[in-house]
Amino acid sequence: MTYEFLTNGTKPEKSNFLKLLVLLCLFVFCFACNTKEDKKSTVYPFITSSEPVRIVSVNDGGSIQSLWSNSRQFPNSVTVIELSPDKPPFTKTVEDAAPNTFAGAPYGATISNGRYAFIPNHPFGAANSASDESSIITVVDLDTDKLSTIKTFKMPHHAWQVMSHPDDKRVIAISDHQFHLFQMNGKQPELISQSEPSELYFTSFAISPNGTTIIATAAERLDYSTPVTLHLFELSGNSIQHVTEIGMQQNIGKIDQAFAPRFSPDGKRILALNGLGIAAKPPLDDIINIDMTTSPPKVTEVIKNVAQGLESLAFHPSGRFAVVTCIDGPYIGHLAVIDLTTSPMRILNYIPIEFVTQGIEFSPDGKMLFVQSTTASHISVYEVDGFHLNKSPYVLRTGEGPASLTVIKRNKN
Repeated sequence: MTYEFLTNGTKPEKSNFLKLLVLLCLFVFCFACNTKEDKKSTVYPFITSSEPVRIVSVNDGGSIQSLWSNSRQFPNSVTVIELSPDKPPFTKTVEDAAPNTFAGAPYGATISNGRYAFIPNHPFGAANSASDESSIITVVDLDTDKLSTIKTFKMPHHAWQVMSHPDDKRVIAISDHQFHLFQMNGKQPELISQSEPSELYFTSFAISPNGTTIIATAAERLDYSTPVTLHLFELSGNSIQHVTEIGMQQNIGKIDQAFAPRFSPDGKRILALNGLGIAAKPPLDDIINIDMTTSPPKVTEVIKNVAQGLESLAFHPSGRFAVVTCIDGPYIGHLAVIDLTTSPMRILNYIPIEFVTQGIEFSPDGKMLFVQSTTASHISVYEVDGFHLNKSPYVLRTGEGPASLTVIKRNKN
């Protein structure tokens, strides 16, 4: 096809149409890019998450009085916080929702897409008598307005800790000498199995990402002077059996107060804290590494003299680093950021934080870190940028004395 030129030297209308079409496409492209950038750069005056997240803070009101002798007694409570991509946090705190005075590792447990929480309570020190009923686990429906109690289980002495099984259907708990396995039957919780009583006293534990291996800390007596050892257990079906005591590589040194262990996301290593989570004592506490790829597993690395009172830890979902809460005090605590990409592992930095640090969890997508502060009665929030933790100017308010933390991605039913 040939085109004739007009008398003014311009091309016919078809050529003008093509030019207009190109300009229109460029305009649409630029508009789309700007819109995308605007959405990306939106800064809200509140805390958001990239996906729906439920945070459960179990708050031990009595802990405030134990830390500050001139403080009044606060009620126990449970706080449920819902985060979303574009709405302010929805926070609900219910006082006396469940007894929860406890001193175990500050890790919580929920199942069934974050609907049901299992909350332990135990007396401090030795039980007062054989009829002491203060060691219990309360199951709470977090979807109800008043966080209704579904059932309360009377436990053997010292229901120290609970942890969700990766299948989101079962919960594991420990008391002084046993493991206990719970499961929901419809909307009712059931105790489905218990391990044989051990001669040792259990104090804390963790379960592997594949749900078949348990690491537990245990001692011959329940006092601060008795050495604590690390033990490996196997979960097969609903049966928990002891496998072996965890050994140590030569030249590791003295490791006798292990506490609050956790598995890495790939299950190949465990970090634990050497110091029973107690501050205001010499010496400074250590971080220990257990290599789960050896047979049998053993302690292969240690970072000495990290801080006073290492309380809890969280692995980033990438497995590249972990963050440890350090009680320190008396007025301020710290977070220790641990680089796990090097051998041996190393401390990258310390970040000051309000006193006393308790539960710590990353968001499921790894973009945020949440840390409880007991005396401040709030959760500090950090944005994760590589190995950097950037603190939000906003906090998430809890009940008085937050003491254990759970963070769950809420899937649509």
